[in-house]
Amino acid sequence: MKILILSVTAGAGHNRAAEAIKAEATLSFPHIKAEYYDALDFSSKLFKTLYSQSYVFMVNRTPSLWGLLYHEMEKGKERKKTDKIVNTYDKHAYPKLIKLIKRIEPDFIICTHFLPVNVILAHSINIPIGVVVTDYDVHKLWVNKDLSVYFVASDEVKWQLKKYGVRESNIVVTGIPIHPTFRRSKDRKELLAKFGLKDGVTTILLLSGGFGMEKVEDAFEVIANAAQDCQILAIAGKNEKLKNKLSAIAKGYPNCKVYGFVTNIDEFMQVSDIAITKAGGLTTSECLVKELPMIIVSPIPGQEERNCDFLLESGAAVKAKNIELLDYKLKSLLDNTSSIRRMREATLKIAKPNAAKDIIEYIVTNYK
Repeated sequence: MKILILSVTAGAGHNRAAEAIKAEATLSFPHIKAEYYDALDFSSKLFKTLYSQSYVFMVNRTPSLWGLLYHEMEKGKERKKTDKIVNTYDKHAYPKLIKLIKRIEPDFIICTHFLPVNVILAHSINIPIGVVVTDYDVHKLWVNKDLSVYFVASDEVKWQLKKYGVRESNIVVTGIPIHPTFRRSKDRKELLAKFGLKDGVTTILLLSGGFGMEKVEDAFEVIANAAQDCQILAIAGKNEKLKNKLSAIAKGYPNCKVYGFVTNIDEFMQVSDIAITKAGGLTTSECLVKELPMIIVSPIPGQEERNCDFLLESGAAVKAKNIELLDYKLKSLLDNTSSIRRMREATLKIAKPNAAKDIIEYIVTNYK
């Protein structure tokens, strides 16, 4: 069986979901040939740059504008206008992607973003398509009556799709797919030794993904001052400038360690007791699987806000609506270890470590 996985670079989450499905197929389904591509690689360079960077720019610089667009595009009239523009563009802008699909001749196409769905359906390609919704909410842009199946994060998202007119039989609650490495539990004492951490001391993990750089610096200083009796790990990612700035701050705090881009974030999560993070669907799903309580900071209006609502209602997170409030929220948790324990227990109730595997098993069972 051949499966084609298509994503879009609009933030990192959609690509990480696609990579997770590809990794799971390689690990657990050796008889499946799974190929993964970013659909934007088959568009013009200008469109790829504009599409991928405009989202990051808006959520970091003008989050209120992004929130306004997000909510306005859910309205009926605006959605109809958007559909006309999108469908016209999609019919003519992706000839290379259509050639790829015809060359591979997949038995099933999985999309972790709505854009390639629109392209494929605009060309009337007769191949079953499934879409993986990568948040704990679903925007109307994801809805298309011609899709074969939706893989969603929760019963609530399933309910939303039903309200949008999608047949219940076309919706499968799997969770958000994360890389299979997150399922593996490693020896905690070995990991503590690996990172030079003390056993029995609360460890706080700052995940910088999705924050603007200045906000990460501010959050790091707040955490360092509020949690001087704790061990603090800060992940700067690929941003070397940010790593250098955090490292300069860390010089004044011997309990802080700063890292750049890491490939073993699952290990960092496993040794940590609290994560300070944004509310991206993939990152929060990874935290849930690693039983890691979260403080969500300044969720972006739109999908992050709704992800945050889901986590708060589930008891797995608390919210700091701004960096200033982070000081209070963190100290409150550190002063009440029973709250951290309850949050950890809550993660177990909603974590879905086998989401990627369940998605592939459904496809194999129903579309072989």
